[in-house]
Amino acid sequence: MKRLECLLLSVIMAVVLILSGCAHSPGFKQVENIPADKAVIYIYHSGGSNNYFLPIFVLANDKDVAELKKGTYYPYVTEPGVIEFIVRAMGTSSLVLDIEAGHTYYLKGSVHSGFSSAPSLVLVSTEVGTKEIANCKLMPSHK
Repeated sequence: MKRLECLLLSVIMAVVLILSGCAHSPGFKQVENIPADKAVIYIYHSGGSNNYFLPIFVLANDKDVAELKKGTYYPYVTEPGVIEFIVRAMGTSSLVLDIEAGHTYYLKGSVHSGFSSAPSLVLVSTEVGTKEIANCKLMPSHK
């Protein structure tokens, strides 16, 4: 009987992983063949304090970019120029960047637990970004 319970539990866990996307989502992969007149911004959701699980919604110049769950990322390929990024969860936060063509940027989003569950979005160095995003899974566009 114990053997049957273990087998049943294993099957249930496999189904849950497949349905949640964890079993087949690719890990971090850099975007290839970015045109010289564009930039790529890797936006990722690190979670935040107390491993908060709220998704964050990311906008760039008031256009939906992605909905990120904890441990996911989205590569945003864009024209150069000034872009206001807004991140929403239970609250809102924004960050304005002057994006240059041919460059790569890493934006770390997180949600901090507490009364307001305020989200944050910060520009991190390439060294920090590549390390933190390494195990993140790709999320499709929120469009």
